[in-house]
Amino acid sequence: MKSTDTLADTGFLVALFNGGDVHHAGAVAMLRQLSGRRLYTVWEVLTEACHLLNDAAWLNLLRWAAAGRLTVLASDPADLSDIADFTERYADGGADLADVALVFAADRTRIYNVLTVDRRDFDRYRTPRGERLKRLGVKD
Repeated sequence: MKSTDTLADTGFLVALFNGGDVHHAGAVAMLRQLSGRRLYTVWEVLTEACHLLNDAAWLNLLRWAAAGRLTVLASDPADLSDIADFTERYADGGADLADVALVFAADRTRIYNVLTVDRRDFDRYRTPRGERLKRLGVKD
């Protein structure tokens, strides 16, 4: 049985904590829809999201995570060479470290549901084990 736990990508977190984002209402609605599911992300995604949010928003994101709403996973330093290889394989589509770290986390945790506003990349990525990710897209 596949996990109902869900990974959160940068775009989803930015949309959730930025009321002016075009995807904000969709992110809020999706979060309500997923009530009861555990949400995870990786440090690379959290860092990227905080960089893209204003000060008040990224502080709210950190407090939300600290309150247990989002579990932040550490990437495995032993995966760095494999992460570099994976990034090269998807270089034509602009794979970034946050995306790739999330894909590796999916493989490690066996959580294949991903909350994202990225309609292109997460549909084409395959984990190192060859698993397809299930993109839980946020409607505009």
